[in-house]
Amino acid sequence: MALITVAGFPLGYNMTETKLDEIKRAIDNGADEIDVVLNITAFKTGLPWTKIEIAKCSKLTHDNQKILKVIIETAYLSNEEIVAVCKLCADAGVDFVKTSTGFAPSGAQVDHIKLMRQSLPKDVRIKASGGIKTFEQAKLLIDSGADRLGTSSSVSIVTTNTTS
Repeated sequence: MALITVAGFPLGYNMTETKLDEIKRAIDNGADEIDVVLNITAFKTGLPWTKIEIAKCSKLTHDNQKILKVIIETAYLSNEEIVAVCKLCADAGVDFVKTSTGFAPSGAQVDHIKLMRQSLPKDVRIKASGGIKTFEQAKLLIDSGADRLGTSSSVSIVTTNTTS
């Protein structure tokens, strides 16, 4: 079983140095995977630092042979912004792009997963997260290109499906 934690949670507004310190401490404490929250404000203002920050997080994580997921909060992004942030994440060397922290007004959406899959190279995986409550929804997200799901309803999803 993998130990997974977050950095820059929940809003991503932490300084880069703080995120890097969180990542280093998490790895030192046994984390196998890090989910870092994108600084959406910096991204939306077009600051080049956003890509640099993600690349620094990616380098630190990969130097320690760990996995990095970047949470982009698709609910707050236009389709054009989703495409742009996916390119930025791929260029920065992330392993996964993740839809949501679960705090946004909506989580994983089928149309966003399809758009992300079209925008990302095959070696960058997608984690659909946030608001996944039913087997049908989970299946649609996987069929649309999600490699992993993040849900607090996994037991209900599995038991509902096996009893049908």
